[in-house]
Amino acid sequence: MTTTEAATWLVTPQTITAVDDAVDAYGTYAKGYFEFIDGRTTVVGLRVGTGPDRVVARFGDTLVRHPDGRWSVRPATAAS
Repeated sequence: MTTTEAATWLVTPQTITAVDDAVDAYGTYAKGYFEFIDGRTTVVGLRVGTGPDRVVARFGDTLVRHPDGRWSVRPATAAS
């Protein structure tokens, strides 16, 4: 796939499965990202890639796949 535009996905509890499927379609490893919250292990986002180039998109963040194949995250903006 060749494109000059970045692909973006908003990561939320409702979209995480679809975003994971989209990332997989690019041949990139993704899985839920978990934290220990209030005594429970809880999914809080999506980890994309492996090694030092991996990124973590927490719920509310926007995951970005750049035309050159890099991944990045635009953090959710704080409510004013």
